[in-house]
Amino acid sequence: MNRQEIKEKSKLMVKENFKNFWTGYLIVFAVSFLLNFGINLIFANSMIGSVFSLVASCFSMTLSVGFYSYLLKMIRKENFSRDDIFKYVNRVFPILSISLLAGIFCFLWSLLFIIPGIIAALGYSMVYLIYAENSELTPMDYLDKSKKMMNGYKLDYFVFNLSFVGWIFLSFLTLGILFIWTLPYISISQVVYYNELKKRENEK
Repeated sequence: MNRQEIKEKSKLMVKENFKNFWTGYLIVFAVSFLLNFGINLIFANSMIGSVFSLVASCFSMTLSVGFYSYLLKMIRKENFSRDDIFKYVNRVFPILSISLLAGIFCFLWSLLFIIPGIIAALGYSMVYLIYAENSELTPMDYLDKSKKMMNGYKLDYFVFNLSFVGWIFLSFLTLGILFIWTLPYISISQVVYYNELKKRENEK
């Protein structure tokens, strides 16, 4: 995988879709924030407030998956809209099941040692992007597909993500101002990486 080529392609896409990225991201952030703020305001630290906060977190998870769908269409130059962000709001349980299964398997592998846990997390790193393309499979299917897709690419993807550490460090040095560029750059780069993996898988 040509990591530098992916990053250059991503930079170009950020320039072309800077406003579109932040429009989608801020919708996800605003809805999630307002939900949690409202729950904390009404129920404070009560037990029922904790239950509603958990429900709100699950709902926010569906928006994140919808945002992946939004980004995938964006980088593929397909028609996309804000509606894509909300397309999975009625799919809470499948998305939650995927998240729980991936978390359990990563935890179990991490019991052996931290490195197997990291390897497992890398293997399951594409589950939500796969779901964003096809939401009709079983939760285990998404985990299996992600593992298969990442077979032979885990180390490469780890190094790819590690290459953004300098950008993150610089963003903190600027008191977060640089995150205005860094966040879309990293997010779009990860989606482009997935898209390149998908192309290779289809070619095989």
